[in-house]
Amino acid sequence: MSGQRKPTVSRWRHVVARSSLLIALAACGGCGGDGSPARYPVEGQVLVGSKPVAEATVIFHPLQGAPAELPKPIGTTDAEGRFRLTTLTPSDGAAPGEYAVTVELRALKAVGEEEVREGKHLLPARYARSETSGLTQQVSAGPNRLAPIVLKAR
Repeated sequence: MSGQRKPTVSRWRHVVARSSLLIALAACGGCGGDGSPARYPVEGQVLVGSKPVAEATVIFHPLQGAPAELPKPIGTTDAEGRFRLTTLTPSDGAAPGEYAVTVELRALKAVGEEEVREGKHLLPARYARSETSGLTQQVSAGPNRLAPIVLKAR
């Protein structure tokens, strides 16, 4: 014997298994991990004049270049009016493309033992429809920090 050990069958299986895993991981590079289009972080702020709008729902409706097969990216504003978009998983952002934006804030309404935001519009109703909001945003590959979305009170 020359002092070198011959690779055993189990060692070869280990090498093949590791190689297969690396090939599979390389094939998924750039995708969302679930086969859907890549999404990029999107954060912004909603203001009425210079005042932040808390607890509003912000929805991005796909226009040109944005994939229509994904759910619409959505976010909820915090006390400072800031939001982060979610498409499939929390804060995963949105796919690149152009979007019409809607912003809706409704009064709380008692439904059974819960309070839900199904009451009257607290913002002008035009901002709740993509056809009338007049708001658009562009999402690019990479992190997106949007300029504030400034709404008019009436």
